[in-house]
Amino acid sequence: MWISQAKGGRNAEARDEMTAPGRISVIIPTLAEASRSESLKRAIASIRASTAEAVQIITVVNGSRFDGDLCAWLGQQPDVVFDQIREGSSPLAQKRGRALVNTEYFSFLDDDDEYLPGATDRKLETLCTNPATDFVLCNGYWGAMGQENIFYPRMTGILEDPLAALFRQNWLTSCNALFRTSSIPGSFFNDPHPYAEWTWLAFTLCMANKRFALLDEPGFHQYPTPGSLSKSRAYNASYIGLYERILDASPPESVAGAIRMRISSAWHVCASDALASGEWLDALCCHIRSLLQPGGLRYLSYSRRLLPGWPKS
Repeated sequence: MWISQAKGGRNAEARDEMTAPGRISVIIPTLAEASRSESLKRAIASIRASTAEAVQIITVVNGSRFDGDLCAWLGQQPDVVFDQIREGSSPLAQKRGRALVNTEYFSFLDDDDEYLPGATDRKLETLCTNPATDFVLCNGYWGAMGQENIFYPRMTGILEDPLAALFRQNWLTSCNALFRTSSIPGSFFNDPHPYAEWTWLAFTLCMANKRFALLDEPGFHQYPTPGSLSKSRAYNASYIGLYERILDASPPESVAGAIRMRISSAWHVCASDALASGEWLDALCCHIRSLLQPGGLRYLSYSRRLLPGWPKS
């Protein structure tokens, strides 16, 4: 079943005939599964609480696992633009959401995370007082309620060398940035990297010399998700392609050297994943690849785990 626009709501086509409220759009890519109903409604409520301004919330339901009642609820919200794509892909939903933006600023939020009260207003104030900047980043929390940790223990040093900082810890997430629409066109979202779209986006923004400001205060809460893609083998393997893609873009040599070391680490992770799954030959091939990369000899001792009779756990 494919959901048509629910009565009382606004779909993307209807939105185009209206004046977009306020200056800010927040894009939520979502599968709109019944199991995500509570967290999605929490995310939407947190957007409203994050700003005193009218805000346009763009929900892009992707894939076929959506819950009809939840989609109907989205369509009934006066500040929500409801849209759908057939592909079950968060990056493609992000791309579609960016195409629907017609406000001065835009941001993103995953359907299982939330903004903190007033956070959007503080990011907006930072952009307004720094007209030469293209986007602003804030800090935040991650972890279950009552067990929160600061997301970025140290944000200092990011502005001095954004590319080097990116490969210490990715400073761009799905919920910590507010972008200036005129500076960050939809083309930045046209060719995302599978499973690592935010790292790739951060890299392309750096290579395009986009300027940003830092707001080193918590503005979001990112929650752990059972069965997250970030815990999957496909996610781990995707980073090899990401790093090779970054090298193809000819980054500064100081960054390229760090990336080559990371390729070695990525192959080592793939070897460990394969061995844990009982795929000995794949594990051996990945291990050899890890050794052949710069810095790979640090994994030489792992070779014993591939010997017959050695415990695999």
